[in-house]
Amino acid sequence: MQNHQADIIICGGGLAGLSLATRLAEPDFAEHKVIIIDKSPKTDNDRTWSFWAKKEQKRFASIYHKSWSKIAFYSHEAEVVSDITPYSYHTIRGVDFYRHCLEIIEAAHHIIWVQANIEKVEEHDDHVTVTTDQDSYTASYAYDSIVKHMPTADHLFVWQHFMGWKIKMKEDTFDDSLATFMDFRIDQGEDTRFVYVLPFSRREALVEATLFSTDLWTAEGYADILTAYISEHYGSEYEIVHQELGKIPMTTASFAKATSRIIPIGTNSASVKPSSGYAFTRIQQEIDLQAELIKKGIFKTVEPKGKYLAYDKTLLNVLLTKKRTAADVFSSMFDRNPVARNLKFLDEETSLLEEISIFMTLPFWPFLRAFIYENVLRAPNSKKIRQH
Repeated sequence: MQNHQADIIICGGGLAGLSLATRLAEPDFAEHKVIIIDKSPKTDNDRTWSFWAKKEQKRFASIYHKSWSKIAFYSHEAEVVSDITPYSYHTIRGVDFYRHCLEIIEAAHHIIWVQANIEKVEEHDDHVTVTTDQDSYTASYAYDSIVKHMPTADHLFVWQHFMGWKIKMKEDTFDDSLATFMDFRIDQGEDTRFVYVLPFSRREALVEATLFSTDLWTAEGYADILTAYISEHYGSEYEIVHQELGKIPMTTASFAKATSRIIPIGTNSASVKPSSGYAFTRIQQEIDLQAELIKKGIFKTVEPKGKYLAYDKTLLNVLLTKKRTAADVFSSMFDRNPVARNLKFLDEETSLLEEISIFMTLPFWPFLRAFIYENVLRAPNSKKIRQH
C-alpha cells in the first residue's frame, strides 16, 4: 500500500466536499496540495438540489437546470402565489453539479481526485492519515463530509424523506413559470406531509412527495401519494421518466466531533437547516467561510448563528410534540408575511425587527412554551450543534 502526501484531504465528494474542492481550485490556493477522495465516480443523476438565491449569487448559475421567479404555497387554510424578488428559485441536477465540479478540479493541477473507499481517518500529533481500500494518504488537515454517526436518538431528530418522479405529460399541462414550494393539501396522517412541483416545461415536471417523520417509508407509500396527487391536479396520462429517493436528517444535535486536524463539513457539521432540511445554500455559505479561513491559515469548524439555532429548536419542538402542525405553522407564515421575507428568514439573514414581525404571525403560546423549554430549561444540558 502506497502512502501519498498532501496539505489538505477532503473526505467525501458530495455537495460539501466538491464545493470545497472547487473553492480550493482557485489560484489563491495553488500552494496547497489537495486530495479529494470518494468511492463513487459521480456519474449518476442521483439527486436534485433546489434553493432560492439573489441574482448576484452566480457561482453555479451556468448549471441551473431551471429557474422560477414565482412560487406557490398551498394548504387548506391558505393559497399564496407570489413573485419572490429579489430572489429566484433554482434547481440543479446532481449529475450536472458533479460534472461541473470535476471539470474544475481536473483543471487545477494542485488538486487530485481519487476514487476509493475510505476505511478510516486518524489524527496524529502533526498530521492526519486517511486509509482507503487502495492506498493511504497523509495531510496536515482533513475536511470530513462523511457522516459516521446519525444522532437519531436525540429528542429533536426527525427525517425529511422523499420520493420524486420526473413525469412527462402527453399535452401541455404545467405553468413552467411557477414552482410549487409546498402543497399541504394531502392527507397528513400523523406526520408532516407535502408535495412540491418543479415544472421544467409545459409537459415535464418533478413532482416530489416529502415527509417529516422519525420512521422511513417504503417506495410504495410515496407512490400512493404521488399517484393520487398527479391524478387530481394534472391527470392520469403521463410517463415516469426518472425517479429519485432520498432522506435528509433534520436536527440540532451534533453529528461529528471536530478535532484540531479533522474538521467536519456539510451534513457532518450540521449545515443542513434543522427546521426545513434545506442544505444547498447553507453549505455554500459554510464552504465560503471555510475558504476564507484557509486563506488565513486557520483550520476549524464554522459555528452556526446562535439565535437561529434557538429558532430551529423551537420549531422542531412545536412540530415533534404536535403543539401545532407544519401545515398550520407554514400557512401562518406564508399567508401573513411577504414571501421574500420568509425566504430571507429561512436563509438566516433577517433583522430582529423582521423576525419579530414573523413571530407575531405564529401561534403565540405553543411557540413560547417550546422556546422556553428548549432554550431556557434545557439550555444547561444542551450541546453545541457542532462539537469541539
